[in-house]
Amino acid sequence: MKPLLHLPIEAPSSLSLYTQDVERLVREHNWDKLNQVPVCIDQHQILRAYFGQNRWDCSPYASDKGSDKNQREFDFSYLVDSPNLLLEAKLIAYGWLYEQGHCFGHKCKLSTLTSRFNIGLKRALVSLKNNGANSFSELNNHDVWQKFEIDLQNESLSKRTLELAFTAIQSVERLNPWLPFQLILPSINYRQLAKKLADQEKLEHRQALAIPQNLVNLLYGQAVSDVEKAWPHKTKLAQLERDLQSNYDTGRAAVDYKLAIGRWKWLYDVEGRLNSKKYVEEINKATPRSQSEIIMEHLGGTGLLPDNSVDGNWLFTWRANLQAACFVCCGAFSGMRVSELFELHEDSFRTYSINGQIFHSISAATHKLAAGRKKEEWLTSPIVEKAISLAISLSACAREQLVKLAAHSSDPGQVDKLLEISSNLWLSQAQRKNLPILISRTKWNDKLKNYAKRVGAIVDEKALSECRQLNPKNGGAIEDKVKLGKPWPFLTHQFRRTFACFAVRNGLGHPISIKQQFKHIHVRMSEWYSNGAIESRLQDIKVDSELINLLNEVKLEQTTAYFDKWFNSDEKLTGSFGKAIVAMRDDKPVIYSNWDSLYRLIKEKRLTLHGTLHSYCKNGYECDMDGVINAAFCVDCRGGGSVVDDKKASWWQKKHQALSSYLKQQSDVSHAEYAHCITQIRAAEKVLNDFGLKFEKYQHPLQVIDL
Repeated sequence: MKPLLHLPIEAPSSLSLYTQDVERLVREHNWDKLNQVPVCIDQHQILRAYFGQNRWDCSPYASDKGSDKNQREFDFSYLVDSPNLLLEAKLIAYGWLYEQGHCFGHKCKLSTLTSRFNIGLKRALVSLKNNGANSFSELNNHDVWQKFEIDLQNESLSKRTLELAFTAIQSVERLNPWLPFQLILPSINYRQLAKKLADQEKLEHRQALAIPQNLVNLLYGQAVSDVEKAWPHKTKLAQLERDLQSNYDTGRAAVDYKLAIGRWKWLYDVEGRLNSKKYVEEINKATPRSQSEIIMEHLGGTGLLPDNSVDGNWLFTWRANLQAACFVCCGAFSGMRVSELFELHEDSFRTYSINGQIFHSISAATHKLAAGRKKEEWLTSPIVEKAISLAISLSACAREQLVKLAAHSSDPGQVDKLLEISSNLWLSQAQRKNLPILISRTKWNDKLKNYAKRVGAIVDEKALSECRQLNPKNGGAIEDKVKLGKPWPFLTHQFRRTFACFAVRNGLGHPISIKQQFKHIHVRMSEWYSNGAIESRLQDIKVDSELINLLNEVKLEQTTAYFDKWFNSDEKLTGSFGKAIVAMRDDKPVIYSNWDSLYRLIKEKRLTLHGTLHSYCKNGYECDMDGVINAAFCVDCRGGGSVVDDKKASWWQKKHQALSSYLKQQSDVSHAEYAHCITQIRAAEKVLNDFGLKFEKYQHPLQVIDL
């Protein structure tokens, strides 16, 4: 059997499981053999997880880096006290992996299945266990289902979380042909049920927050400053880490030697276990040089050291903040997903010259909706080149340790794991006695929050007001997370939202360009990311009231000039209202006789005028709008509001010539097209005739057919 997943590109296409018929083993109650059934075999054909375990580590099937543990493992440990539920839960997970993973039969990512199980389905399993149920199929019982609904409602969950829980349960029902038990769900609308059971303040899907501009300036500006300041000394920083590790290794070797020869038995307790705290203390005592001395040797004179004394604790905190600054630069100025930031490498940054214009980009891999890794490229800022090279230097010693350990490992799977971690920029080593680890996505959220606190990105009234303006779809996230006087709750996904909003808000991009940059499939998703940007842009517009008043005054005077010229001159006019004006010139009302009275009528909006290419209209909002369909309807409009003067007559003359020429050349036009053209031609002839302009009356050529 082959896993129904998008496997990493390193996994050979021949990867398969030499397994037994799980369904048959369950039916025969052959538990010993069932527990030995392989669940995950890596590309070296080494067994990494088997059915009997209560945690299935399926990391070899994960194609993306930096994911958290619960996105790589199936956890059944909370069901140990319910053996039958435990068995059924394992069968469900096994079925998703090897029978039907995606509802449409497509391949999906491991994280999709683990999240579906560890988050969505877990709610149903916990509810069943707590209510004394012995089988998943007991959800078929109305009373058990009602208890499950009550449990969900009591948790005050969001509508989105409940939808995911119901989606997971429906995925179990799709396995009915394969499972030894049957799940028959109620025929109800699960979206409506999720809305009913959800916390009424959590009905809207929470959109990641776009960061207010003043906080962006502070956070991103400080990150750029930190990178620019440290980048010239990246070689010294890399060597500093090597020397500190070498100094620690020397001390540890001395302590380990004394333990090996039995001279320091006092480091063990009565049960023979090593006291790790005292062990580390003795190592630090045995190191040839102090950490402060090594730090001063490498960073003295660089301007990177604080005024007060430094030690290993200072360096760890300072290094973590500098690494966070590199991460902020890479995410903020590219809009990449977090999983894509984990794919950055030494040669990612590129520069192109196109028609004399310089473009910068970074290349990496994307996993979203892709089979394994797919190479992509993102436009970015020049600072990202320095951020990447600085991050490489900060992690150089850690990567060297992992590569060295991989070279001495006999486990090919372990070798692959170590080399995969060593290829990443974002490594951490809190204690030198432990191996470096990859900073997970969850840990990055913690680091970014600490970074916001360090740079003093404090939310004030202005930032809070702009935050509400930028994030109309926050779903209550602002009230829950953004607090006045507290640091901004900085999270990884805010990079993309802020990037999209900034681009659209400042006219630097639009949803189509965002779609390309973010590697979206639909423009609609890009519009979702830039939600709130246009509204904010409109709020940023400053109205010049003096200019507006001046323009309004000019418009009133111009309109008055038109009416005064029409009523108080002998200019030729046509159109329904134009003919009425001509007719009343010799006996017109006094109110139309002078400029001041006309101006008052127009200012009071008792007389209005709107113009088009072909005529004027005095009906305002009472216009029947027939001219939208065909301009001919405006010549003698039913509302009696059209005016055609000599300038508009000139337009009709050109229209008559153009349409007449078109119909003469196109003898095979449809009836509908002919009707549209001929009505405008006849209207034009009426106008030209009223103005005494010469024209040739159009006669459509006759077609003679021999019968």
